[in-house]
Amino acid sequence: MAKIILLMLAFVMILANCTTLDRKSATAYFEEGASLVQKGKVDEGIEQYKKGLRREPRSSVGYNYLAIAYRRKYEQLRSLDWREKEIEAFKKSIEMDPNFYLPYVNLGKTYYDMARFKEAAFYLKKGLEIYPEHPGRELIDQMIQQAEREGR
Repeated sequence: MAKIILLMLAFVMILANCTTLDRKSATAYFEEGASLVQKGKVDEGIEQYKKGLRREPRSSVGYNYLAIAYRRKYEQLRSLDWREKEIEAFKKSIEMDPNFYLPYVNLGKTYYDMARFKEAAFYLKKGLEIYPEHPGRELIDQMIQQAEREGR
C-alpha cells in the first residue's frame, strides 16, 4: 500500500511539473520574436510577442515590439487592418509606460507615413521631450518640421 501511495505522489508531482515546463521569460519570447521578424518570419514573430505578453501583460517593450511586427505585416500586405493594429499596440505601449520614449517616436513615424502630420508632430515631440539625446534626433527634428509645415 505504501508503494502505491508513493507512486501516486510521484505521479502527481510529475503532472504538476508538466504544467510549468515552459519557464521561458517574457524577454526570451520577445528576443525570439525579434529574431523571427528580422528573418522575415513575421507571423511567427507576432506569436512569440503575444506569448511574451501573456507572461508579462504590462510590458511596454513587448507592445512596442508587437507594433513593429504589425508594421511589417502592413508593409507586406498593405492592409489597413494591420496599420490599425500597429497604432493600437503603440498606444498600448505608451499606456503601459508613459515615460518610454520609443513608442512615441515609432507612433509619430507611423502617423508621418500616413500623412497625419499633426499627430505625427505631437508624438515625435513627446518622444524627444522624454529622451532629448535620441541618436536620431536630427532626423526626428526634420520630420517634425516637415510635419508642422504639412499639417497647417
